[in-house]
Amino acid sequence: MSTPQSLGLDVEILRRLSCDRLVRVLEDAPGAKDLIIDGDLMKMLDRIAGATLLRSHGVDKMYRLERVPPPVQSSQRVYLVRPSLLLLKTLADHVHADRATYPELQVHVVVVPRLASWVTGLLEEEGLYGALTLHEFCPDFIPLDDDLLSLEMTSFFRDAFLEGDFSGCVDVARAITTLQGLFGQIPYVLAHGRAATAVVNTLDLLNDQNSPKKTRQMPEISHLFIFDRDADYVTPLLTQLTYEGALDDHFGIHAGVVEFPGEVVGQDTPRKVPLNSKDTIYDNIRNKHFASVSSYLIMKAREVNAKKEQAQTMTASQIKDFVANELRTLQACHATLALHLRACEAITKSVKQDFEKLLTTEHGLVTGAGNGGQAKKFIKDRIAMMLPFTDNLRLLCLYSLTQDGVSHKEYKELASQVLAAHGHKHLITLHNLRQLSLLSAMESSAASAGDSPATNIQGRLAQVTSLLPKRGQGWRAAAKRLKLIPDPDKTIDLHNPSQPSYVFNGAYTPVQAKVVGDALSVQGAFTQTLLDTLKVLPGTTISRTPDAGSPAGPRVALVVMMGGVTYTEVAALRLVAVTSGTRIIVASTSTINGDQLISSVIHK
Repeated sequence: MSTPQSLGLDVEILRRLSCDRLVRVLEDAPGAKDLIIDGDLMKMLDRIAGATLLRSHGVDKMYRLERVPPPVQSSQRVYLVRPSLLLLKTLADHVHADRATYPELQVHVVVVPRLASWVTGLLEEEGLYGALTLHEFCPDFIPLDDDLLSLEMTSFFRDAFLEGDFSGCVDVARAITTLQGLFGQIPYVLAHGRAATAVVNTLDLLNDQNSPKKTRQMPEISHLFIFDRDADYVTPLLTQLTYEGALDDHFGIHAGVVEFPGEVVGQDTPRKVPLNSKDTIYDNIRNKHFASVSSYLIMKAREVNAKKEQAQTMTASQIKDFVANELRTLQACHATLALHLRACEAITKSVKQDFEKLLTTEHGLVTGAGNGGQAKKFIKDRIAMMLPFTDNLRLLCLYSLTQDGVSHKEYKELASQVLAAHGHKHLITLHNLRQLSLLSAMESSAASAGDSPATNIQGRLAQVTSLLPKRGQGWRAAAKRLKLIPDPDKTIDLHNPSQPSYVFNGAYTPVQAKVVGDALSVQGAFTQTLLDTLKVLPGTTISRTPDAGSPAGPRVALVVMMGGVTYTEVAALRLVAVTSGTRIIVASTSTINGDQLISSVIHK
């Protein structure tokens, strides 16, 4: 599935900008230095600057930030950390321990992405005022591919939607401002959700600070769409069925890199493999439905073998030319094909026996064609089998969402079974899920005196959660209004798709793909019908259109996801790009899958 690359922008410049900013920070600590990195920033750092570049700017040793400080090797230490209370306390302990032995040690702390005032206050409380030098490093969007950008803010979903800390929206707005500084101010803007609204409001403030010259620049991006993750929880909860999505679910893709186990790469140790469009074979299969990937790879392998066999009948001069020009390419192609065939085999082997029933249950819940009672029994059976906690919660939340909530009796029954199977500490986890509206129960009177203590606590938490602001009109009404459930009588071609619902076997269309597709299907301003339709989703909508006669720029759209984007959504948007003749660049706070979404709110 190819996208309109002729409408391209050089997003690689964003990586170079971030790299230059990092280099300037490192040069603020001239000379040899050790670099101690927050573990959650290591993959982002790998995408921005490799070890060779870091060493060229004085970095001798690199360590992951752990509770025990690493040995002192240089006269300077540079910490690269997020503004996290736990991490900063660990850092403070390091500095106190090291300065007791090495009083001349110079310490620099680089806070990513922003140096908040409370960070300075905390370090002062730790008695470190004047003992270290503080810096700020605010990276721009990191290109994971030509059409996929990420800020690698992996904690944004929990921070914003659970904890209510929307300060990360400032960093997203800054990153978009950098894009507008490079490619011109985007004329058409459509944003929906609390975080999306905060980003647009911050953008307005930042745009007011720009010079008139920049605001008059001919735009190279015509549309900006910003969506909150809570506008569509169903997509990450469903099992991913594209090849790239399956890789993420089974092996995990982090900052555009997957770590294959030894049996997949054909060696004793795991190997990290970057996944992007530079690999033409991967580019051709990444968005395919998993069911069609193996047959495609086998067909390509036969083509490679046929070309190798042709060499047996070549003359000496032809063989010389073949070795010089084609052999190396064919060998690399053969190795890539073998790698992805083994990955497909590993995924297929790891699929559980009830996988087909799981898919049938998921899609039945979404389309409404399934039986709710049978789905609940299936969920209870999986909980009783002690299957992975995140798997059970994903299905439980999907059941709740698609039923527009469960009865109080059902909730108590299912919650009690979850707690019995996975531990009563997860009362807080269930509360978190209810606070996010991933899990909903109809309001009920207080628990009766005869209930168990755990049930009483559940009832009190339910009462507290019922006081929180309600979401939109309910998922079923929103799905109907947005036409997210395709007509069951229409056949979806999974091998040559024309509708984004192919990513879920034709059972469901991701919200973002549907809204973006509808918006791009008309020229000019967003239709009132579209804006009215978005009212069924939680949150408010902001739309901006240019003044009459203003240049609209080429057909290039930037779609920003606040709280994480799944590879399934990326695949669906790539198909929308093809069908609409628009280059679509997907940007997000991070990439995410269902397990990561649920894990981020599980009480540890």
